[in-house]
Amino acid sequence: MTDRRNDLPALGLDAIRLLGAGAIAFAVEGLLESNRLLALVVGALAVDWMARRAGMRWDESGADRWQVVGLRLAAGAGVGAAIALAATLAVVVAGRGTVTLGSPAPVGIGIGVVSALALAARDELLFRGLPLALMSGRVADRWALPFTALLGAAPLVLSRTATATGVVVTLLSGFVFALLWRSGRGMYRAWGAHAGWLFFAGAGVRGMLLDVRFASGQILPMGSATGWPAWASIALFAAGAAVLILIDRRRAAA
Repeated sequence: MTDRRNDLPALGLDAIRLLGAGAIAFAVEGLLESNRLLALVVGALAVDWMARRAGMRWDESGADRWQVVGLRLAAGAGVGAAIALAATLAVVVAGRGTVTLGSPAPVGIGIGVVSALALAARDELLFRGLPLALMSGRVADRWALPFTALLGAAPLVLSRTATATGVVVTLLSGFVFALLWRSGRGMYRAWGAHAGWLFFAGAGVRGMLLDVRFASGQILPMGSATGWPAWASIALFAAGAAVLILIDRRRAAA
């Protein structure tokens, strides 16, 4: 691999590309605000195109391509769903919330899943895939992965609804998703985990599968997370990051 660490003009150009990708993604969302799902899909496709031009590859090859893709997506979704449901359960067990069965409707569940997949794809490509591709050969993973977590939380600086706990949830979740990029050798596990988290922390427990009511606080939007739901999410994402780091170290030592 060519050493690009001292190629400052190229580094500046790549930073402009990253900013441009973000501007395009959020501009599309603003222009198509009446159809957020369409905006997310178009934004994800635009960022994906730029990421591929920067050298990111996340397609599988071979006869078992779709089987591999499906398994990695499912594995990631399981991680995200487990964290979301465990955080919700912890709040309920602590007496800070109640839970009853929801009223699942196939159409509503389908829209919820597709929306979670679209939002997760856009954010994973923008905040992890493209930056990691641009930093390849320049920045070691021990710096690149935390940077992508910081990058994902950076837009919250401009948000009036952001909370301190929400920023921490966003940082830790971004770090877990970045670790999954590396341990999963590509986007699929991270994408699945992000989508699983979004669905089961949102629509899944707001009537689609379960109907959870917190006494106070909220989990989503992540940047506005507050109260016991936020603290439970912080603890679980921190534990998830620790487990993934331990697994990675054991693999490296093997």
